[in-house]
Amino acid sequence: MGAYKKLNKQDAYITTYTAHKPWAMFGGDFDSYGIQAFNSAQKYNPTLQTSGPLSAALNKSYTAQSLTQLYYPTRSAAGEIISHSFDYYYQTTLTLSGSRTYDKNRSTITGDLKPYLISIPTNLYGVNIRPGSFNISIGSIGTAAPVITGYIADGYTSNGGIGTNFNVNSTFKILDDGEGSIYVSGSTPKYIIGDIIYPHGIVVVTDDLYISFFAAIQAPIRVTDPLTLKRYYVSSETWQTTEISFNSSHPIFTHNYHCRIRESEYNFTYNPTALSSSLKTVYDNNGSIYSTSSAVANGVLNNKVTGSSFQPYITTVGLYNDANQLIAVGKMTRPIPKSANTEMTIIVKIDI
Repeated sequence: MGAYKKLNKQDAYITTYTAHKPWAMFGGDFDSYGIQAFNSAQKYNPTLQTSGPLSAALNKSYTAQSLTQLYYPTRSAAGEIISHSFDYYYQTTLTLSGSRTYDKNRSTITGDLKPYLISIPTNLYGVNIRPGSFNISIGSIGTAAPVITGYIADGYTSNGGIGTNFNVNSTFKILDDGEGSIYVSGSTPKYIIGDIIYPHGIVVVTDDLYISFFAAIQAPIRVTDPLTLKRYYVSSETWQTTEISFNSSHPIFTHNYHCRIRESEYNFTYNPTALSSSLKTVYDNNGSIYSTSSAVANGVLNNKVTGSSFQPYITTVGLYNDANQLIAVGKMTRPIPKSANTEMTIIVKIDI
């Protein structure tokens, strides 16, 4: 049992901090996590790995136009912005200066390839992907080797950020630079292949080589069941071993309550065990003894709590709203003796 005391307005306030949770998932699990990865010129097909490549009939998506409208200004031949959305979601002074371009490392030979899009749902990244934490790790790129060697040999790109000692069975990574761009790990100078929009969980690959590269490693492989002779599609080995990892950002709101107790307050206990007890006799209608019970509180304090040195112990703090409804209960790790000489403050923190 206890007693009530109204808190002052300054004793209740909210603080916040951002918690970061690491995530890592492989290409074969993207659909189960709600991650979309596809060429922005096509409609997203969540059963790509079982239904096969997207047909031309599905090549009607407005995703590419939406990406342009949201994140990339339309420029004239002289480089001047002639059309744009209200907010491009620039994240740093580098992107604000105009380094984010839709036609990054475009090839005049291959034509206008639409960007490759990786979209992470908000329930994974929270309020934003933590800058500098995004990583695409590709364990074996043998299925995409023809794309890479073909582009380099035909002069579509210089080397795509890939070293001269490139091995198709090696592992390489694509990282974000913390400023809104993604680049090939180990490239010198940094070979930027696209952009990452941290607050939207959007990764846009705008480099021709890597647009075709991701399309190649994601493309499902058609196989035949030797027993039934039925044909079906399975994920490529490279797509299965392609891992995306990042840190999400989730704000945690902490409600702080300072419960101040003066030295003259709460110096008595309301615990019923502090009361002395006596025998209780119950009679029936005839005046005969019906029952006798012991240890019944009679309202008199027990001798052990009547001394001048006795102080109650605090074990629980309950928080009530203005309607006197209990909304939270805090338990002490151990009973705390109430001081009769100094003021005490019990701090209650609730994370939401």
